[in-house]
Parts: sequence; structure tokens; C-alpha cells
Amino acid sequence: MNNGINEFVNMHSEKKYAEIVILEYNFDKIFHYCIPQDLKDRISLGSRVTIPFRGKETIGCVVGFLTRSDVKNLKDIRQITDKKPLLTPQVVRLTKWISNYYLCSWEKTLNYVIPKTRKSWLNKFDIIDISPIKSTRLPEDDKSWDNEIIFSTEEVKERPHLKDIENIIKNRKCKTVLIRGNDFSSRMKIYLSCIRKTLKEGRQAIILAPNESHLSELAGLLEKEFKDNMVIFDEKIDQKAKYQKWIKIRNSQVNIALGMRSSIFVPFDKLGLIIIEREHSSLYKEERSPRYNAREVALKRAELENIPLMLSSETPSVESFWNVHENNFIEVDLNAKRERESLLKKTIIDMTKEKSKKKIISYELQQAISRSLKNKRRVVLFLNKRGFSSFMICSQCGHIPKCPDCNTSLSYHLDIQKRAQLICHNCGKRAKVTDVCAKCGSKEIRPLGMGTQKLESEIRKMFTRAEIRRLDRDSLIRDDDYRQILEEFKKGNTDILIGTQMVLKGVDFNNVDLIGIISADTLLNLPDYRSGEKTFQLLSEVISSFREISFSKEVIIQTFNPEDHCIVALKEQDYNYFYQKEIELRKELDYPPFTHIIKIVILGEDKEAVKQRAEYLISYLESLRKDKESAGFKLLGDVNMVLWKSRNDFKVQFLIKVKDLEKFNQAFKKKYDKMLSKHFDQKNRLTIDVDPLRMI
Repeated sequence: MNNGINEFVNMHSEKKYAEIVILEYNFDKIFHYCIPQDLKDRISLGSRVTIPFRGKETIGCVVGFLTRSDVKNLKDIRQITDKKPLLTPQVVRLTKWISNYYLCSWEKTLNYVIPKTRKSWLNKFDIIDISPIKSTRLPEDDKSWDNEIIFSTEEVKERPHLKDIENIIKNRKCKTVLIRGNDFSSRMKIYLSCIRKTLKEGRQAIILAPNESHLSELAGLLEKEFKDNMVIFDEKIDQKAKYQKWIKIRNSQVNIALGMRSSIFVPFDKLGLIIIEREHSSLYKEERSPRYNAREVALKRAELENIPLMLSSETPSVESFWNVHENNFIEVDLNAKRERESLLKKTIIDMTKEKSKKKIISYELQQAISRSLKNKRRVVLFLNKRGFSSFMICSQCGHIPKCPDCNTSLSYHLDIQKRAQLICHNCGKRAKVTDVCAKCGSKEIRPLGMGTQKLESEIRKMFTRAEIRRLDRDSLIRDDDYRQILEEFKKGNTDILIGTQMVLKGVDFNNVDLIGIISADTLLNLPDYRSGEKTFQLLSEVISSFREISFSKEVIIQTFNPEDHCIVALKEQDYNYFYQKEIELRKELDYPPFTHIIKIVILGEDKEAVKQRAEYLISYLESLRKDKESAGFKLLGDVNMVLWKSRNDFKVQFLIKVKDLEKFNQAFKKKYDKMLSKHFDQKNRLTIDVDPLRMI
């Protein structure tokens, strides 16, 4: 579809034919229909329409208009479903981009974006019956807002980059600002100032948060000023309520939308600003089709609508900070050393120097826990069990066997005959398990693995009189368990709380003076090129849990690799050092942001059927190398194909590295539908993930 041509048709020519994507069939095709005379004035881009298809009536979405069509015997559109389209033309174009970029059908993308509706709701929430909100926009000839100050002179003097934000907002430039800061209140002041300015100009704002807890925090602050002018899409919202709020937005009843990743699609007519809080969060990546990343979609929407985008994070994604260094983004650094930070002590424990190599808790951490309990303080022990993948480690020198090609740790596996082997989950390379460390020659090399249950058992043996609770998904049996565990800890009825990432969401750290990070290595050595970044971000979040420091506190990090750049950066809380080392590694090994990665997974109940389809897919990809219109790419996992059992299915995975993603995708999609319908079905499933955040 040529958007430029279609816009010309909309503005200057009669709309004779509509390009329609059928929403009730999984076709990645556009169908042409005639527009009856009585519908020509009412039909628009994004309109849902009732159309005849294969002898039945079905629903489609209008994605373009034509003055002529080469298709013969075209049928008429029967009726328009909504009084006003649920999507704006800009959002329709955005869904087309998502379909092309993330290798997903346009039908699936539109169905994901359009809120679910029932016929009974269409009349009940009739758009025409709702009066629009009174605009706060100044008259067109009033240019007083051009000279209006967003930030005070004192604020700009303290943080000169605020002037850049002010200029971008005033001039409505399509520019991305990365706000880097550990002070949430300072970030919030910037958000509020920019939102006020945007609303005063008669424009609208979208604010995204990664999860419910951060959404609630933002909502509490925004509602104080904008309660009657905003809608909130939280995770508890049902389809009916979502549709109601969508209609309010579509009719300009409200000018602010706050929500999680899917709120990036809300259909504002005059969008003026997008804000993404904690842009580095992996929760902005949708794991279901169309598998988009809300941050990347926001970048594209800001470009399409020519508006500013504000990203913020204490520990930005490597891709975003790379864009700062490439002068694509503007950085505003709000980080400031607080006076009370001297009260926070950060200690790194080198586990290779522990006398007992099999101990989970080091002697120093054990002593620190004893001191805290003696002083009537609380202790939090953090172990991210859910991110664990078994790998080999030498407890003498800390060496971990890695793939020579991918630089990711080799995963420890037992085959059907219970024989141990090491496998690279990226390229499939295998290696033998040896009894001797390749680096130091020690025989102290073994698989490293532990969970919160094992940790709890060890802690109970050490501290028999302490009240100990565990907070992870396995410990939550009843609906009320989560709230009850947090309440008991807050009251002081729990001395030691052991947990995974869940402890970061609601734990009251006021009376906590010790956080113990049991094993930084379980995260650091995931078979994933992002493992260093994920480790630094997650453990930085654990450390920043001590936001308000009124007495001495300590964070103890146990690791077999104290010299790793992530661990060094964590101790010093130095993001710049971490980024510099990480980006050097990425460039050397050709990982994002220097290339794109596409993860392809085939799942099926029958091992041979999965293998056959994998071989066909490999031959299909190899055929693209001969296509002059395709981009060059590197395929990983085809030579040393690994099939492993995942629950009840057999699974095989491939990775594609490609620099020119747009060119590759165009070539890949040429015969993709035919391949999909011929070789894949409900029993043998194919999933494609562009720019994945999880490699396994």
C-alpha cells in the first residue's frame, strides 16, 4: 500500500474503492471493495466495515483508498460498523509498519490493536452522543505560548539540558530525549511541566509504565492535577471498560492516556507527546504475536506524528544509550550523588576465596546477617531463581566455559542416556564436559545451580531462632499470601525475607539494613548476549531499593567473577563504565545495536516432524541468499541443529543476524504465507521474534 498515493486520494479525489484487511481470517492480504455512494462521506481510514466474503458477511478494516482497481467483479461494502473509526490514520500506518518490521500479518496486528467490541456496546457508547471536552488551546493568533517558560531559570542553571527539552516541546520537534536519573521526583517534575505545556497547546499525551506498581505510582501523582482529563489502562481493566475509555479518547473527551505497553496505540487525533518511564524494562516487549517492543513502536509513532518522545531510566538500555552517543537522542542526566549515599556500603564477596566451595552463604554475609538480627533490623536475601540456567563453573578460579563464537555461556544438559554435555543455545555448538578446569587445571568444576527453596533450607539451619519467610511464585498458594507476607515483614514479624524479583515490587525497606545478593553469576551467565545488561539493570534496581537512607545500610554481592565489568560497575554504581565495556563486546561480536537478530522457533509434539520442518525452513532461508532483493544475513543453529524437549513439545531454534532488516523482511515475506500454510499448523507451530529480548 502506498500511503502517499492514498493520502492524495483522500484529499483530492473521489473515493471509489477501499483497500480492506479482513479481520476474521488470518490472511496477510489486502482485498478491494466498492464504496457505495451513501457511504462515501462517512468512510475513513481505520473504519471497520461489514463486507461479503466467501458467501458470508465478515468484518474488515479500511487501510486505504483507490480511484481505480484492476480486480474485476468487485463487491460492495455493506455497512460501516462504528460511527467514528476506532483507529486514526496515523495508527493504521503504524500497524502496517509493525506488520512489516515484526514479520507478522497485518490482520493479526490490527486485531491486537483494535479493542474487542460487542454489538450491544456500539449503540450504548455511541460516539456522537458524547460531547467533547472543552479545549484549553489558546487562539491561533495568540503566540504568547511561544515565549512561555516551561522550566525556571534556576532549574535550567542547575541542569542546562532542560533548555533542550523546552525547545523541543515548544517547537514540537520529532526528537527523542533520554532522561537518565535515579531521582523519580525530578523525573516527575519534568513530565508534569511538559504535559502541562502540551495540553495548553491543545494536544494530547501518552505515558507508559512497564508494570502495575509503576503505573499506580504515576497514576497517584498525575491524578492530583489531571484526574478529569485522563484515562488509565491498568492490568485489571476488562474489555468493556477498555472500549469505553477508547471511545472517550476517540471523541477527545480526555487528553492524557496512562497505561502499559499496548497503550502506545490509543487513537489520539492530536498527539503531542509520548513519555516512557523505565524504558529499559523487558516488559515493554510483547511475547505474543505481533511481538513488538513498545519503545521501538513509540519511536516510530513519534516519527509518523512528528512529535517529541521522552524516555527515562536509571539504567538505560544499551540501544538507547548508543543512540545518545550517535547523536540520535539527546541525553538529560539527572544523576546526583546524594549526601546520604555515604551511609550505603557495597561489598563484593569473591566466592572463589571461600574455604568451603560448596557453601551458598559466605562467611562475611553470615556475619552481616547476625549483626543485623542483633540490632533488630530486617534482612532481605535476593536470588533470581526464575532466571537460572544451569552452567559449569570452576569454584577455584571462577572460569565458566563459553561458546568461542557467541561468547555466551554453554548450558549444561543431560541427554536421554543421562550423559552430560555443554550446548550453546545460540548456534548449537556442543562441547564435552571435562573434569578439569581449562583455565587453572583445578578439579573443582561443576554445574552451578540453586533455588530459593534450597537457600531457605540453608538459612534456617544457620539462624534457628529467626523468623524466615520466602517470597516467590512457589510460595504463593492462596490469593492473599502475597499481601500477607509483605504485611508481616512491614510489621516486623519477619526477620529474614528470601525472594526473587517479586521482593522489589512491594517490600517496605525502611527497617532493612542488609540486602544480600546470593549469586550474581546465575544472571550473569545466562546463555544470552544481554546477560550482562540484565544483571546490571536488575541488581542496580535491588540496590536502589534503599532509596531513603537514614541509617547505615549494606549491600553484599556474592560472585565467582568479581572482575567482570558488570560487577565492577555495580559496586561503583557507574553506568558509563558498564556501557563502555558492554558496547565494545557487542561491536566485537556483532550483536545489537550493530545488527538485528531474528529468533525463529519451531514447536511440535513429534520429533521427526519438527526436524523435517526445520530442514525445510533452512532450505527456504538458503534460497533467499540467491535473491538479489534480499539482504545478506548469517544463520546460526542450522549446522549443529539442537532439538530439545520443552514441556510436552520438541523444540528447535535458529537465530538470524542481519543488518538491513527492512530489505531482508521484504524478501522473506514473498513466499512466507505459502510456506506457513503448507508446512505449519496447530501441531507444528512456527514463531518469529524480531529483536528478541530472550534468547532461550
